[in-house]
Amino acid sequence: MIPGYAALAILSESFDENDQAKLSKWLEIYRNILWGYDSIVKLTDEECAALPYVVMADQLVSTAWFSEQDKYTELFEINKGMTRWLIAIFDELRLN
Repeated sequence: MIPGYAALAILSESFDENDQAKLSKWLEIYRNILWGYDSIVKLTDEECAALPYVVMADQLVSTAWFSEQDKYTELFEINKGMTRWLIAIFDELRLN
């Protein structure tokens, strides 16, 4: 789902696992992106239930790709941290 991917791109640009204010702001941005998308293209209950899994799948693909790129070691480390944090807040990724 493109809105989730867009939200992850925003997170990757500002991720700091020690800055709770930034992380909370990202959750707000994430939800607003999804609510905005839902206001135009109504998400089904099944799509809403799948959102956290789609976000995690996108994140895991990115992390796996960066893990194999020697020139992107820093991005790999950022994505590892993002993955750990997203797992910790998995239930908060639900739209409802």
